[in-house]
Amino acid sequence: MRNRFSLIVMVVVALAALLSAAPSQAVGVPTGLNNASQQGGDSPRTYEHELLGLTVELPAGWDVVSGGQEFDLAFVSPEALAGGPGAFITLQNIPGLGPDATLESALEPLAGQVNSSVEPLTAGANEGFHVQFADGNGNTQYLILFPYGTTGEVFYIQALAPSGQDGTILGILDSLRMEPPQPDYEAINAAWQASVADSGRMIYGDPDAPIQIVEFYSFTCPHCANYSYPMNRLIALDVESGRAQIELVPIAGDALADRATRATFCAAEQGAGYSAYKALFSGSINLGREYAYSEEGITEILSSLDVAIDPDALETCMADDRYAAAMDEARVRFTDYGLTGTPTVLLGANGDDVQPLHLPDGRVWSGSIPVELLRTIFTLITEEGVAVEDVVSHLTQ
Repeated sequence: MRNRFSLIVMVVVALAALLSAAPSQAVGVPTGLNNASQQGGDSPRTYEHELLGLTVELPAGWDVVSGGQEFDLAFVSPEALAGGPGAFITLQNIPGLGPDATLESALEPLAGQVNSSVEPLTAGANEGFHVQFADGNGNTQYLILFPYGTTGEVFYIQALAPSGQDGTILGILDSLRMEPPQPDYEAINAAWQASVADSGRMIYGDPDAPIQIVEFYSFTCPHCANYSYPMNRLIALDVESGRAQIELVPIAGDALADRATRATFCAAEQGAGYSAYKALFSGSINLGREYAYSEEGITEILSSLDVAIDPDALETCMADDRYAAAMDEARVRFTDYGLTGTPTVLLGANGDDVQPLHLPDGRVWSGSIPVELLRTIFTLITEEGVAVEDVVSHLTQ
């Protein structure tokens, strides 16, 4: 199956280079944890991916394979699974295309490389653009960008169809529904307003939840920007269900991050903190962080929020550096935990203090821990009673 995927992996790399303005995702998965497979049956089936909000109808015998840095999911025909010529579809979520990019413009250089053109594509409820071409092995390949959600995310979809299997590929794409889980922004804004006033921290969720999550991030960390999107979905699924409580802790190590962090604290004071946090990260990807975190950019981004912000009060709050003590405390906590990079997720269970996860070699597992794995870790803790310090070893067994 890997050999079959290699026919189009080069295009993934090409797209990643073209989208270099949109930071690439750092997964950092320990060896052996990816490529988990869900076996297909002898009959057609409906496949649902809860975290991504994807639903698709798969033909008999097709399998679902989890990916890593090359793709998030792959739908694979039985022929390809057996190592022969067969159809497959890979899907990769991209937080944004970068400043001034569109679905069409992002695909145009790829179309030029394969002597094809960019055309509109409607598949089911999805409307995007695609490049279609025949490769040297008699296969038809599709390179597709579909919008995903409402904040600039896209799905990059690659499909390969041997002769006569185009209809199967298009049928699967026609059945694809993409509805990313969205948390209650109003509820998070209210919770942050209260917690910032009480403790100078940005906390959301049931304090008696069995799982406590702390994520240290920086507004100028590109991996943190990417990570904010799956974490948003995790909040919708696991925090709002009462399974976990989450605290997001900004680390401001440079002038741009400092300005964005102060803006978020000051927006939280007005009951718009989480909305500001999400909008600023989205702005950093789709407008460029130099502009997004400038005084002008922050004003533009925050003035467009669904929740109203008093711009004069925000400006005064930022100028007074009202949350300097909270920001200093965040840096102290980061150092006291012995952390060196962002994003880093810490976990606690049943009221115990949070702690970093450690890889088998003893290093702190920093970077963008796949949220799907975090959810597996939650299950190990809550349903199997595994201690936080032992979850990584369970995953790697």
